[in-house]
Amino acid sequence: MWLGDHNIVSAAKPAAGVDLLATFDFSGRWNQNSFACLSSAQQSRFEQDFREQLEAVVAELSACKDRDGAAWLAPERLLPPRPTCGPYRPRSDFHVFVSEAYPIARALVPAWLGQRGWMEFPAHRVVAGEAAIAHELVHVLLPNGNRMLAEGLATYLQHKLFPTQHVFPNFGSSFEEMVAAFLRIRFPADPAGALWQMNPTPEEEKAVYAIVASVVEFLVENPIGDDLLTAANFGSLYKSTPLRPLERDSGDPDRWQRCYQGGGLSYSFADLALLWKTYMHFMLFRQPCGGAANAIPIPEQFAELPPVEKLYQKLHAMVGLRPLPAARAKKKKARTQSRRSTADRRYPARVRVR
Repeated sequence: MWLGDHNIVSAAKPAAGVDLLATFDFSGRWNQNSFACLSSAQQSRFEQDFREQLEAVVAELSACKDRDGAAWLAPERLLPPRPTCGPYRPRSDFHVFVSEAYPIARALVPAWLGQRGWMEFPAHRVVAGEAAIAHELVHVLLPNGNRMLAEGLATYLQHKLFPTQHVFPNFGSSFEEMVAAFLRIRFPADPAGALWQMNPTPEEEKAVYAIVASVVEFLVENPIGDDLLTAANFGSLYKSTPLRPLERDSGDPDRWQRCYQGGGLSYSFADLALLWKTYMHFMLFRQPCGGAANAIPIPEQFAELPPVEKLYQKLHAMVGLRPLPAARAKKKKARTQSRRSTADRRYPARVRVR
């Protein structure tokens, strides 16, 4: 598979039997001087990691099917053919640049600019073994016009396929742990309430990536046993917003209900968000922790919604816990609210992730 040259190598062989080529550039810059930013051994290790992670990502995306039974990624054509005209005429399928000049890794933005296969990695991340190779490969192989889905799937697959690798944003931690830490640190007075009013700012990039990855993990792995939460439905949803260079189109909101329907039911994005929040609340706040006398209840305006109440009862049954009857739970909540105002209510500084 390898051609013996560290610059252009054979990265993978699709089902059709044609090699995918990857060009690696390790040129560092300092003022007007150029140098190799990685040693020969580090370059070889990175190339090997790239090849291994590419094969794992291709296998995963090719094995998953959508609602029509088609693979998420057609194994006989992993990438569009290289352009033979125009200003961008690459010699290979992947152009991988490693340099200290790059503050972050990128592949989706170059794809949007029409340079699909162009990948950038910060040298310090590569040296430390923290390059999110699989993440960026998902952006190249299966780019998406919806940023939430694109980053969510890429982050989720990076952790699923290489869970022990310490890369941004979770560095080996579960997404539940990341969401819990964000809520605890950012909203120490009311972490549970913040979950239900979830609205992180763009500056909170690390939290945003962990949240969207957690949502994708929820939709694909279906921890609540819902017949509509399947990889096939997610695949159809993902395919409904392919990336088109220089276009901005995150998709028709109604596509969620078209993709998540069956058995007389259909879920909108808002419906799925409520299910995810219910599940996360159950996982993070259902038991007393951090010295609290009682578990943190779901905010009343959400707890009384039928989908939330039904799922919360179901989750208790799934793990063998005895939930409070609805009427009793409401009475207890009323007594608690009469004793403590919302402003004075204090929740534990630590949350327990199970």
